[in-house]
Amino acid sequence: MLQQTQVATVLRYFPNWMRRFPSVRALADAPEADVLHAWQGLGYYSRARRLHAGARFLLERHAGELPRTHAALLELPGIGAYSAGAIASIAFGEKKPLVDGNVVRVLARHFGLRGDPGKGPLRRALWQLAGELVPEDRPGDFNQALMELGATVCTPRAAACGACPLRATCVARRDGLVEKLPELPARPKPTRVRAVAVAVRDGKRVVLVRLPASAPRWAGLWTFPHVELEPNETRAAAAERAVHGALGVKAHIGVELARIEHTITRFRIALELVEATLPGNVLRGALRAEHVVRALPSELSRHAMPAPHRKLAVWLLANGGAS
Repeated sequence: MLQQTQVATVLRYFPNWMRRFPSVRALADAPEADVLHAWQGLGYYSRARRLHAGARFLLERHAGELPRTHAALLELPGIGAYSAGAIASIAFGEKKPLVDGNVVRVLARHFGLRGDPGKGPLRRALWQLAGELVPEDRPGDFNQALMELGATVCTPRAAACGACPLRATCVARRDGLVEKLPELPARPKPTRVRAVAVAVRDGKRVVLVRLPASAPRWAGLWTFPHVELEPNETRAAAAERAVHGALGVKAHIGVELARIEHTITRFRIALELVEATLPGNVLRGALRAEHVVRALPSELSRHAMPAPHRKLAVWLLANGGAS
């Protein structure tokens, strides 16, 4: 959970996750839909799928027990160099390094390392340096201290250099480079995307569709039928295309219900929700598909939905599901 997510956010999710999946077997045996539902709101849903796959891998290969060595940990789905180093050193006392954003910042500043830490040469140098520094004795404490130093003292902005235990030997402090290191590339501005979601009505209920595993975004999650608008495409035309693509039928498009904006990685999505209706016989046929459900606004939260569609579901509930 802590990969690409702040600790404060994880603290809100971890207790509920452990209540739902208190053991490796409980997680491995759970349907993917339940795993995604427990994860919704944390984003980067591939992490949840890898965690699920990792639990099944542990049952199949390790009798449900977590391996105790760095090499064996790397064989697990979703476990890379950072996670393996963290688990091996902190949980099992193995002399292995870890490098995250906080560690990158501390090492780059302390040793005056120039260049992009995400690129090959400096990235390899940082891992090598971290490996040389980690001690035989209490490697986990050392790694946690290094991360904590970056999180609380050697911060991205307004670093508390006067309180740093490494200030006497810090190259960046000596040379006035604290604000310039590490040399991270500028983040690109978010690409603006306009999209339309459709609340297909069946009386008081609305239709959700589950995206296939091959979907480029939100695979396996439940959403309102939706598409991104093509150049010069009208909202109504896009809504018709969304419904036809999801249900294979033609809809009667109604009025706009709500509009939200949501940022996902490098995209800023302006998402409009419009209502639509289908002839009763047509809708009943479409609902026979396994990837389609209809639910009251109060029932939508039972399904794992990505954040922007969950916001639209909340709007429907708050507004009685009516236009």
